[in-house]
Amino acid sequence: MTIRRAVERTGTTHWQQTTPARFIYTSQEFGVSSVFQETKAVVLGAYFGGLVFAETAAGSKRYRAEISSVPKGDERALCVDWVDQISATEVYHHRLYVPRAEVSETQDAQWTRTQEARWGISFAALAPASGTTLAVWLTDDPAVLLAAPGGGTLAIEENTK
Repeated sequence: MTIRRAVERTGTTHWQQTTPARFIYTSQEFGVSSVFQETKAVVLGAYFGGLVFAETAAGSKRYRAEISSVPKGDERALCVDWVDQISATEVYHHRLYVPRAEVSETQDAQWTRTQEARWGISFAALAPASGTTLAVWLTDDPAVLLAAPGGGTLAIEENTK
């Protein structure tokens, strides 16, 4: 799984200044990418933009879906769970929830006779219907509360010797 966040901003300069005096934020992107190793309805539906299989005849156990020549959006909520196991007694759980996401990109699907299918899918977070929350991260890991060394600020020391 890959999480991606990109923020674009433009610096504004002022009279007799060569460096930006402040920044104006112009866009933000937040996305989650993963390779799914299951050939199931939910994965294929996301990969092919709403693809739905149906049985060809009652009781036939043969299924068919048509891949459309017209792309369409497939908005869904996205929830990703993972576990950080530091040691046998130190195990932390994480959940990333994106209330509105849409498939933004698919990778080439891959499979062989000796390996399961792999479906690479990237999801882009969409603007919230109301409020400003783009995603929510839940965890029981207390490390997220620890302050940075030096009282909560990041500092770079220069070696002057």
